[in-house]
Amino acid sequence: MLPTVASHQALAPVDAPLSPELAASILRALEAGATENTRRAYRADWAHYSTWCTGQRRRALPAAPETLAAYVVALEAEGFAVSTIRRRVATVSKAHGSQTPNQPNPSRSELVRGVVRGVVRQRAEGFGQGATPILPAHVRGMVAGAAGEGVRATRDRALVLFLLASGVRRSELVALEVADLDWSDPRGVVVLIRRSKTDQTGHGREVSVSRGHGPTCPVRALRDYLDAAAIEGGPVFRAINQHGHVNDRAMTGAGVAYVVKRAAESAGMDASQVRPHGFRAGHVSARRAAGEDAAAVMD
Repeated sequence: MLPTVASHQALAPVDAPLSPELAASILRALEAGATENTRRAYRADWAHYSTWCTGQRRRALPAAPETLAAYVVALEAEGFAVSTIRRRVATVSKAHGSQTPNQPNPSRSELVRGVVRGVVRQRAEGFGQGATPILPAHVRGMVAGAAGEGVRATRDRALVLFLLASGVRRSELVALEVADLDWSDPRGVVVLIRRSKTDQTGHGREVSVSRGHGPTCPVRALRDYLDAAAIEGGPVFRAINQHGHVNDRAMTGAGVAYVVKRAAESAGMDASQVRPHGFRAGHVSARRAAGEDAAAVMD
């Protein structure tokens, strides 16, 4: 059952709608440095939240935790996806961080976090068909299951470790070229994502993949794979046949999914519930568990 916010209704602050000047300032702060798709999402999220607050006669900013918690409950009641609910909470959090940095951020309150956890738990119990988040513990099992000396095993270990450590999409993974890897940072490797689902104009963005320890270090695994496959240019993750011949062309998205499911089976997981997108979900979950702010992770 979701934590109740009904008992807090009378405590919620009541105020007039935001002034046009403040509303414009919020949007400028939200959109700074974001891609066009992200800016559209910010605008839509903030418009929905502020309109809801006006209709409920609640102050949008600064908001009390009870206000944001009630908004989450309203989103859940309307059937919004968990990803949308989390994104909207992150948008509200970023607005508070930019406009009222010296006041408590409602998204960090135990009330709001408890309500969001309740939504996630209810959806997980009621709708079990989504991709399973692939967490570090899962990947350790996958790496152990993919033990072997062949180039395919070396590639598969690098692939599953890199997916979790980078949080990139499958389409971004197969598009990587050796020229997109910058090895000059002693802390790891910096990866240039030239084009993605949210960057159709090709401005690009950089993703840092940090070194780990032992057999689960994604940077070492990637280096070992490139050396074993004698890859010095062109696509990074390539198709490899059963005889160990490394193709000149990149893997397909279906090929990545096959490797992921095979690694999941070797780790004793239910492969039918494992998809490449689960690594992206696991990447976010791991960063949130480490205490990173939701808005920072979304950015």
